[in-house]
Amino acid sequence: MLDLKTLVNASCSSTEITEDALFWFSILFIPFTAFLSSGVQIAACMVSTLFLLVFYYYYIIANIDEKGGKLMKKYFFTFSLLTSFVLLQIWMIHVIFSYSVSGIIVAQQGNEWKIAKFESKNISTEAGLKIGDTIVSINGKDPADYISVIKWRSLDQFEEIVVSRGGNQFTVFEKGNFFAFTYDLFPIVGGFLSFLMAILIYRKIHNSKSALILSYVFLDIGLVFTSLGASLRGDTVGKFIISAGVISLPVVFLHFLVVLMEEKGKIRLATNYVRYLYIPVVLAFFVLMTTFLPMHVTYYIYSFSVRTTMIFFLVGIILNFYLLLYLYVKYGRQKSYLSTLIKMVWCSLIISFLPLVTFSFIPKLLMGHEWVDSFFLSWFVLFFPVSFAYLIITKQLYNIDTILRRILMTTIIALLPSGVFTGLIAIFYQNENRDKHLVLLFIAMVIIQSFFLYSLEYFMTKLQAILFPRKHLLQTSIQKIAKNLTSISSFNELKEIILVDIVKTLEVFGGAVVFKYKDTMETISEGDIDVAEVERFVESGETEHSEFSCLQINSHEEYSSYLIMTRTRTNTLLGMEEMQWLNIIISYLAVSLENLHLIRKLNVKLQHLAAQMPNEQEANDFVWFRKLTFELQEMERMRIATDLHDTTMQDLFFLKRRLVGVIQRYALSKEDQDHMSSLIEYIEIINTNLRQSCFELHPHLLKEIGLVQTLEKIIEREAYGSPFEIDFQTDQENRIEKRDMETKRHLFRMIQELLNNAKKHSEASKVVIRLRANQEGMTLSYEDDGVGFDPTRTAPRQIGSSGIGMEQLKSRVLHLNGLWELETGKGCGVKIRIALPAFESMSA
Repeated sequence: MLDLKTLVNASCSSTEITEDALFWFSILFIPFTAFLSSGVQIAACMVSTLFLLVFYYYYIIANIDEKGGKLMKKYFFTFSLLTSFVLLQIWMIHVIFSYSVSGIIVAQQGNEWKIAKFESKNISTEAGLKIGDTIVSINGKDPADYISVIKWRSLDQFEEIVVSRGGNQFTVFEKGNFFAFTYDLFPIVGGFLSFLMAILIYRKIHNSKSALILSYVFLDIGLVFTSLGASLRGDTVGKFIISAGVISLPVVFLHFLVVLMEEKGKIRLATNYVRYLYIPVVLAFFVLMTTFLPMHVTYYIYSFSVRTTMIFFLVGIILNFYLLLYLYVKYGRQKSYLSTLIKMVWCSLIISFLPLVTFSFIPKLLMGHEWVDSFFLSWFVLFFPVSFAYLIITKQLYNIDTILRRILMTTIIALLPSGVFTGLIAIFYQNENRDKHLVLLFIAMVIIQSFFLYSLEYFMTKLQAILFPRKHLLQTSIQKIAKNLTSISSFNELKEIILVDIVKTLEVFGGAVVFKYKDTMETISEGDIDVAEVERFVESGETEHSEFSCLQINSHEEYSSYLIMTRTRTNTLLGMEEMQWLNIIISYLAVSLENLHLIRKLNVKLQHLAAQMPNEQEANDFVWFRKLTFELQEMERMRIATDLHDTTMQDLFFLKRRLVGVIQRYALSKEDQDHMSSLIEYIEIINTNLRQSCFELHPHLLKEIGLVQTLEKIIEREAYGSPFEIDFQTDQENRIEKRDMETKRHLFRMIQELLNNAKKHSEASKVVIRLRANQEGMTLSYEDDGVGFDPTRTAPRQIGSSGIGMEQLKSRVLHLNGLWELETGKGCGVKIRIALPAFESMSA
């Protein structure tokens, strides 16, 4: 016979129901009950709870034989908490949608109960109630016997009240369910978000103790949010949850900070006092439970507990700040992860609690009323746990020093206009403003303007193409020209790639680059420019010309070089912005021209040496010269990279620091600040490009991390800007890394050259590079599905190939005693296979 336990066993084994499924069922079920009527809500709550209890009970029985009694206790405890949580949330929603917020506070005067204050205008406005009206009866009962009057001195959850004013009596009815948008929807949304964050943190990072406590923080905040609506309607459970949640919140925060510092900062703190802080929290729970008793003394206990709750909350926040102050004094001045973590905690804690404490709790304790409604300020509390949820999940910190410096600067700038505007309002509207309103207006304006100024840089960067199209064009051109300069190897390329871009970008009639040697002069030009007049001007040594803008690129003993620009197409000389842009371009161009000069100088020497080899027998001696040539190339590349790093990049670094110092030291106009910021951005772009150029000239990572990882890094970088997919495969990495540094350097240059040729000429969609090693040697294979070429025709020297091309690849292979195989054709792609011998073969 099939009993209920057997049925549950079958369903549990087939559907694998867990407490997670039950939890998500409850999360989806709670909002659904909000749309039901009051009676149906209670019935649905009872039926669903009974269903869960029965089903979960038999689910435990179904598993107890297999997993033991501990599992039963675990599931039963989990389900008990889950059931309590579901019932609590359903009850809160039931109260919110069953009663309206009256906000009527009463006080006893003799034997009468009179209206003393209105905390909400929902009913008082519609019914015409006034302070001082006498309450005759509530739902047909004497006010002295009504539960909310006894416990809270307020009129809550009533259907009708009889009011007496001036001897006349009238009846006020509670008209439907007034859903207070501000005090009901926002708390429900805030509570749902808090619960969702708690679930995500618990499920995603359950192995972290700090994450577990942080999920408790979110749970505490969520309970406070969702209980607010019921508390405003005089519900005892809602008031109990809010008081208990506010009391426990700073203690749980403090516990979280201690565990976080131990987990992330690797420091151990005394935690015994944290345990003792939970004792007054538990005692407060027992005291608050007396609010469930329908006695007149409950009102005095509750009034006392409200003040006690605020005081305990303030004491808890002070303890949090004391702990942070201790950590900052001890570790804050160190430039470490821990110091940055401490500063981030400081900022998050101040933003979370300072508004609530300053504008709500302290005024309430000292003056009896809040400056700003604590409901609105309580949203700031979410900032702290959200920021640390980010920290725990991403395991990274912001540059807090830079952020604080920017916030301080923008706040100082915002003080003056905010003060002026607030002063004008105080002058022109003297009768309509109170000091409290003016203070709050001033603070709000400072915050809004500070946020606007802080985010201005971000939006200006995003909208630069629209707001400053000329500046955006120049900045984009810098990146393009800087990238093209890395591939320049001849004067012809300098003209066709660089000079053409400069002339088009500046919209001038023409431009020229002039090399002035001791006895001769060499000029490359583009556009409409008088070359003879340019050479005469350079030869004269003058610095200014009525038709040209002249900038010196570099100057050496052997030669000096100049960049000459004509007037713009509007017949004006270049402006200050264009000249600044050209100065940045020149910093790139100087390095490239130096490389061109050295390349040409070396080519002349090689040609002279080759001319002294009269026959093939003597040409065999060229092997040692090839080796020396490669070594000289690498030495020259390393020298140039070192010079760039030690001179140009250092100069750019100090220039950037000086510009930042100028912005911070002097009160500049907005236009000047924007201009200086754009210069700093240009310098940063130059610095980044120079750093990449240094790596390409001197791949120092070969010695630090090896050939394979260096190739993986450069291929990963190339993949972002390449029009094709790159598939890089290696085999026997240990054998590869055992090769000598010279061989690895040649392999790096080969792959670098293959990728450059593929980007410039292959038009491929996929490139495959394989590097393998075995006992017989190494093989490097390259394959693409591009357009290919005719191998029977001599290919001209390609732009962007650094002036070496296929012949340089062959030369490197021959230098390593390797074999070269090329398979290609027009429209057939390219396949290259390079085989290098083992160590013994090479040494032999």
